[in-house]
Amino acid sequence: MRHVRHSTLLGVLLLLAFSCGGGKPQPQPIKPNPDPDVAKPDKPEVVPPKPEVTLLPAPPPKPDRPPEVFPPAWKKVGVGQQIYFSVAAIDQDLDETAVDVVAMPKSAKFDAITQMVTWKPTPDDLKATKGVFELAITQPGKPAVKATWELLVDRRAQAQPVAPEQSPMIETLLMIRQPKRLAQVNKDWPLDRMLQVGAEGFKWQFTEEQRTKLGAYKPDKAAMWNSFLVAQAQIHNNPRLDPKSDKFDKSVFGDPAAWKIVTVRPRIDRAWTELRVVYQAIKAPEPVFAMFRLRPTVEYVPALPRPAAERDANNKNFLGMVAKRLLVGGGPNPRFVKDTAAHGQAVSALMTDVMTFDDSAKAPYARGFMIGIALEAQMGGGSVRNADGSYKHGDAWAWSAQKPFVTADGRAQAYVNVIIPGFWTKTVPVDQVGPNGTLKTWGPACADKFVKGTPSHTPGHEVLCRKTLGFVDLPDTTGDKVKGARIDSNHLYKDYKTVEMQRGPFPLEDGRRDMGEENGMTCAQCHIRNFGMHDYSVPGNVDATKGDPKSMNKPIATLNFQIVPTTRWEEFTLEFLKHQECRGKNHLEEFLGPDAAKGFGCPLAK
Repeated sequence: MRHVRHSTLLGVLLLLAFSCGGGKPQPQPIKPNPDPDVAKPDKPEVVPPKPEVTLLPAPPPKPDRPPEVFPPAWKKVGVGQQIYFSVAAIDQDLDETAVDVVAMPKSAKFDAITQMVTWKPTPDDLKATKGVFELAITQPGKPAVKATWELLVDRRAQAQPVAPEQSPMIETLLMIRQPKRLAQVNKDWPLDRMLQVGAEGFKWQFTEEQRTKLGAYKPDKAAMWNSFLVAQAQIHNNPRLDPKSDKFDKSVFGDPAAWKIVTVRPRIDRAWTELRVVYQAIKAPEPVFAMFRLRPTVEYVPALPRPAAERDANNKNFLGMVAKRLLVGGGPNPRFVKDTAAHGQAVSALMTDVMTFDDSAKAPYARGFMIGIALEAQMGGGSVRNADGSYKHGDAWAWSAQKPFVTADGRAQAYVNVIIPGFWTKTVPVDQVGPNGTLKTWGPACADKFVKGTPSHTPGHEVLCRKTLGFVDLPDTTGDKVKGARIDSNHLYKDYKTVEMQRGPFPLEDGRRDMGEENGMTCAQCHIRNFGMHDYSVPGNVDATKGDPKSMNKPIATLNFQIVPTTRWEEFTLEFLKHQECRGKNHLEEFLGPDAAKGFGCPLAK
């Protein structure tokens, strides 16, 4: 008998998030919103491309790779203890993949749309000693293959699996995620306040005409909260997220207290350094995250391309805040390793520093600013539906972005889904100007397909090219004209991604992508990658004067959707944190002086 529940979802049409125990589990291989202009996307600023360069030879097409599923974090569960786990599969070739749970205990439930299992073992399960879950993974034209997971049942509730503690560099600076370290910032910055204060500061990104029309308007906390949820419901086509639906899950998603900050990430490695603050809907069975990106610099209109002076001011101000609150002697504060309360107060103070910063008397852009919210959730946005709304195929994961734009009447603000900033399709040498001089490095340029007048230009696709920044957006081809898309997921844009980003002239594994935000990839591809960071022993990956790099990034275990750890650390996440320490050291020295990073190293250079 098939214990499968196919949900029929009614209602409106519809994105740094997380995953068990001490180590990386072995994957099981298986043979209409308003349409505002998107705010200036935040990518490394580049000079318009000049010389052409020889790209690495495109790798030959890879043989078809089987989809992978990942066993639950739980190995043992207590009677009456409710747990949740995902059955979502990753296929690196983006092939259509469907996962069904075809056998499981009677006490378990499966939501095919969100690809989540809920299980609360009963005394009968204790008698059976274990719960057996059998998955069927299918792809068109191929026989279904099964995967079986067995979870032991105990009389007593079991401890929640937790990702093991890492170094002070990670836990007190780069990936602050332990609950005791986040207690104060959660008290000071609940999600509804964050939405309201973020919207208030966002007004400085608007034109003077727009601000004048808004007048004395102050963002309403309830209205901001409501629009935040409505936009998510649209992306995932899931009424459980929609406060206007009778299926709205109010206790899980509608209560601001049910959302907690689970990670604070000072991104000291980026070309434009910033603070990333990740909230999670902690009562939801599914992983649902909202990541705020904060800077002490407004994306000030009409600055495109943005002047080097803005970047320098941003980095000096933000890195100065990080050094003041979290560092001692050019390294992580050793007191914070044990004194989690003091560390938590410093983390909250850092966030307040950024959000309340105001040096606009010196420069109009020198204000605390919320760039936007990156959203990632396994709520159905990455699942294709049948005509009746039931699950057809997909992994349920979707990524999106929100900004608090002016409403249609110009008199209020609302959080809306915006066009997701694009990815690199080509790279060229560019000048990166900093306080210590000019570095010739790599930057993005639009491939010929997106540039009028080139032999391989595809008519209509030029609208996807962000000319001043050199990257292209994902294509929404619904309707009569091509336009930028407001959703990313693994089942969307297959031909576009595989040709433009995997088997084209600038493959995903090219280390020069690492110079771009999220490695010059789409949201989904960044979260399902199976290769690591660039080799720091090859200067050409960073320095364009050293010649083209000769090798691709090394293969690693597939990243299981989530970069921020909950129950386990992904191999890529740990490698990426080494990358952040290397680049963070460079930035601290560049903007705060040679002694600012005495306690930093560069693990990837060893």
